[in-house]
Amino acid sequence: MICYNIRMKTKLTLSVDEDLAQFAHKQAEISKSSISGMFSEYLRLRKAYYIKATGPSIASMVGALKRYQIDDSKQAIRTAYAQKYSR
Repeated sequence: MICYNIRMKTKLTLSVDEDLAQFAHKQAEISKSSISGMFSEYLRLRKAYYIKATGPSIASMVGALKRYQIDDSKQAIRTAYAQKYSR
């Protein structure tokens, strides 16, 4: 069985200054791409940067409560967290 990763595309309307629109058209022509393609690539790069930039801070939180013997209930986690930082 062959599985394809199909992504639905959504139309997005943007409003920009006329000079920026002309610049976008010229850049698309130079890069042999479409404005939609350039914008999608820009957003993909920004998303990857955002994930990379926010990843380490979240990763550093993993295991922060390991030394406490707690169950997985929200109340137990809140209590342990409060105990850890109330000192």
